[in-house]
Amino acid sequence: MPYGRWSTPASTSPSSAATAVQPAYDERYYREEFGLDDLRPLSRPWWAIRYYGVLCRRLLRASGGRRFCDVGCAHGWILAWLDSEFETWGLDVSEYAIARARNVAPRAHTVVHDVTHGFPESLRGIGFDLILMRYVLEHLADPGAAIAAAAAELAPRGALLFSVPNTASPGRRWKGERWFGYRDRTHCSLLEPGTWERLARDAGLRIERTWSDGLWDVPYVRGVPALVQLAVVGAPAIAQVLAAGTFLPPRWGENLLVLARRPG
Repeated sequence: MPYGRWSTPASTSPSSAATAVQPAYDERYYREEFGLDDLRPLSRPWWAIRYYGVLCRRLLRASGGRRFCDVGCAHGWILAWLDSEFETWGLDVSEYAIARARNVAPRAHTVVHDVTHGFPESLRGIGFDLILMRYVLEHLADPGAAIAAAAAELAPRGALLFSVPNTASPGRRWKGERWFGYRDRTHCSLLEPGTWERLARDAGLRIERTWSDGLWDVPYVRGVPALVQLAVVGAPAIAQVLAAGTFLPPRWGENLLVLARRPG
C-alpha cells in the first residue's frame, strides 16, 4: 500500500504532499486502505476497541450518563460494547460501514451521515452525555466545525472524547513518511496537539484531560524484530490498554486523546 502524502493545515505532512481528494469509505477502503474489515479476537484492533469501549463505559458510569454517540462508528464495534447498558447512537459517512454496524450492534440507532454538515436533524436536541470521535477528525478539512457541532449536542456536563494522530509523537520523528499518520491517504488534517486543544476550547469546552496511547507502530528500528520492539517501547501502551487507563503523557504516543467537557 502506498504511503499517503497529504497537505495539512499544520504543515506536518511530508514535503512531497499532494492535494487530498474526497475518499470513498467503501468496502475497498476498509479492506485495503484502513487495513481492517473483520475484528479478530486478541488482535491489536481488538484490544484498541476494548480499550475505548471500557473507557467510555467508565466515563458514562462515573457521570451517571445514559446517552452515548459514536461519530465515525465504522462497523459498530464500540457501540456493541455499550448498547446493552446505555442508549447508543452511531454516525458514519459510509453506507457500507453502517450496514455492518447494524449487524454488529443491532440495538444502537445508526445513521448514514456526513458530520461535516453537523449532526443530523434526528439527533439534535438529544443531549448526549458522551460523544466519541475516534479517528475521525483527521479525515475532515474543517475539524473545528465538527468539534463545534459535537459540542452543541452535549448535555450540560457532557463530554467529548476524541482521538487523532499525534504529530508530536516520537514515532513520527523516527519513521518520517512511514509513520502511520501518513499511511492513510484520507488523512488531511494532521494538526499539532495545541491546535486540537484550542479547537475544543473554541467550541466552548473545557479540557479535562489529554493523554496518548503509547508507541505501537512498530517497527521503529530496522533489523530488530517488531515483536521485540513492541515488548520494549510498547510496554507502557500495553499496560494502559489492560488497565483502560489515561496515564501516558500526551507526547509519548502515536495518538493524542482529548477529553473535553461542556460546562454545567
